[in-house]
Amino acid sequence: MHRSMTPNLSTLGDPPAGMSRRSFFRAGGLGIIAAAGAKSLVACDNNRGSDTSLGEVTYVSFLPFDTLSYAAEMMAIAGGYAAEHSIDLQVEEARGTAPALQAVISGVGLIARCNTIDLVLARQEGQPLVNIGTIGRGPAQRINFSQRNRLSSPQDFVGKTIGIPSEGGSTENNLRLTLQHGGIDPDDVTMQVVAPTPASWEMIGRGQIDGFLTSPDQSFLLQEMEDEADAVVLGDLAPVVSDRQYFVTTEEHIENSAEQVRAYLAALSDAVESIVDDPPSAIATLREEYSFSSLDSDSVAADAIDVQIENFVNNDEPDPLYTEADIWAEGLQELEGAGFIDPVEDPDSWFNNSLLQS
Repeated sequence: MHRSMTPNLSTLGDPPAGMSRRSFFRAGGLGIIAAAGAKSLVACDNNRGSDTSLGEVTYVSFLPFDTLSYAAEMMAIAGGYAAEHSIDLQVEEARGTAPALQAVISGVGLIARCNTIDLVLARQEGQPLVNIGTIGRGPAQRINFSQRNRLSSPQDFVGKTIGIPSEGGSTENNLRLTLQHGGIDPDDVTMQVVAPTPASWEMIGRGQIDGFLTSPDQSFLLQEMEDEADAVVLGDLAPVVSDRQYFVTTEEHIENSAEQVRAYLAALSDAVESIVDDPPSAIATLREEYSFSSLDSDSVAADAIDVQIENFVNNDEPDPLYTEADIWAEGLQELEGAGFIDPVEDPDSWFNNSLLQS
């Protein structure tokens, strides 16, 4: 049975007459775009004064640029790769994946990022989204816990309370799927919304939660701060093929803005390759444009970049951003078998590698 686990992705419509796209994003009545620091809202100096003949490309992020989970996107700006491919790359921040996808569907943004289940549920609700490139090839999120109360296997989660970033989102869905694969009924685990930052460690100390999910760099930062903190990769508890992330756009954008989409993907591919080829130099470049806790720590930044590299490419999938049809189909079959989505007909039509550099 199909269970809709994300908000309905109704379209937002076009900006009102006389209102720019950027103003439309920030209009308080919509409630979808959070105010952010200047560096995450505008392209960096590397784009200014360069050839941006293809114009502005708006990427919609579902989180602020204060985590190295967005290393590739940040590197496309800080390293000048967007400008090299003649686009003025702008970043807007949405409050979650569903609003980010809404922004792309409505035409306010051109490209966003989402997990497999977010994309498939949107498609099954009639939204014309297409996977145009794989940016995360496996589970990366960590479940943080105290060494005094370890969560090292799915069985350890029974009767426990786990903090998640949001209710009904891809993180909760992937945790549920992981527990199912590990032979545990997800309903035997209480899930509570908490901040996905080291600040939630205090809730473990007070006995309010037994663990919580964060990005890799936030987990490394926590372990640097707290001697008793430990973590396990969500995917290490039980393998989940569908826990992957993609760049997505709409069929209409592909038809009307193919050059800009290609340029964005080329810039991201170059950014990925630069990070893979020389992680220390990549970190130095990112620090020229951005500053946040995990990037500012040498050890945390190095460990977090290593995780990103493992997710960018691997021995079976060496080409940056390329989506392997067999793995894509296997992920959809996994979600179908677990009852998260309805059966998918013609899954190959939901991804498109043709916009990537040959």
